[in-house]
Amino acid sequence: MKRLIVFLLCFTFLVNVPVYSLASEEKKEEPSASVIFLDVMLVRPLGIVSIALGTGVFIISLPFTIPTRTVGLAGKKLVKEPFLYTFARPVGDLNE
Repeated sequence: MKRLIVFLLCFTFLVNVPVYSLASEEKKEEPSASVIFLDVMLVRPLGIVSIALGTGVFIISLPFTIPTRTVGLAGKKLVKEPFLYTFARPVGDLNE
């Protein structure tokens, strides 16, 4: 049983390595003006709204996440990820 698990893990690793190397070679194109306009005028403001709503849901969820020790996960998904998507990604890059 252990050999099968080790084999499957090694096989999975070997199959995925070429995929990662191909992804790093991909060149990114510059976004068009319309995509940048859409990002700045619609997506970023919606991101700010999602941060506010996520923060509210995070505060409400604290009585449930503290006993289960998942406060960090809830904070990451509800507050940190929307914050990074709104303020840390390049303008016009909607895929990150």
